[in-house]
Amino acid sequence: MPASEKTVLVTGATGRQGGAVAARLLADGWRVRALTRDPGGAKAKALKEAGAEVVAGDLDDRASLDAAAAGAFGVFSVHAGAYEGGPYGHDLDHERRSAANIGAAAKAAGVAHLVHSSSIGVGGPLEAVMDMLQRKAEAERAIAASGVPHTILRPSSFMENTFDSFRELQDGALVSMLNADTLEPHIAADDIAAFAAIAFADPERHRGQVYELAGDNLGQTEKAALIGRVVGREVPYIGITVDQVAADSPSTAKMLGILNAHPLPVDIEALREIHPGLLTFEQWMTGIGKPLVDAYFARLDAK
Repeated sequence: MPASEKTVLVTGATGRQGGAVAARLLADGWRVRALTRDPGGAKAKALKEAGAEVVAGDLDDRASLDAAAAGAFGVFSVHAGAYEGGPYGHDLDHERRSAANIGAAAKAAGVAHLVHSSSIGVGGPLEAVMDMLQRKAEAERAIAASGVPHTILRPSSFMENTFDSFRELQDGALVSMLNADTLEPHIAADDIAAFAAIAFADPERHRGQVYELAGDNLGQTEKAALIGRVVGREVPYIGITVDQVAADSPSTAKMLGILNAHPLPVDIEALREIHPGLLTFEQWMTGIGKPLVDAYFARLDAK
């Protein structure tokens, strides 16, 4: 059966990852069923205009998930993290519970393949000391326990976050608690979507596989210099202390402190064998990410 006759249910379809996956699958000719809590919202309407079937549902509402998964070939599963400052910081079991719900709905519907987005660092030494990764690991185990054939994606830092997160570029400088030479892996949301599409297109090959996703691995001064070279202006790196970060987010301070001591290992070349179009940070900045880059510096210049 060709992709044009198969439906993939995409959770988080109005978010960064789910939205990228929905767009990629539509471009590849799949039928996309986009799950959202707000079918009348602007992003949901845009998905419908792009060709997706938009359905109302909630990861805490099993009945809505059963209805959404009915007849689907595949499911893309992504969940808001249960971390401090996030939408479920008050409900640390939410990620595991919602993963269990979507896994059970997929199993009941006879879904052929599920792609679940987690986080780099799960399954490694950082998991034992990072609460966020423990929640991600619980969600992964819930997906595995569902019995649905699946692939796990573990993205690293999003390239997009550099230009729309208050914790990275600040007033045109790269401000970070990461040391100047600490390597930080990055992935473009479009490449997360590409790996999801690859797994759906060849589920036999990717069943049971776990991919820790990164298209680049940059030190902080290297990253700042690269941004400056691409945009044609000085972008300094400014190191800040753990106390400065902890004042806003103790969990972020803890995570960055651990990364300074234990950089995350990635095998970018192995990933590029699967997805030859995997983007470096510079390729992303000068290509699909350019509108986000330009918008950031336009806002800066308008101050």
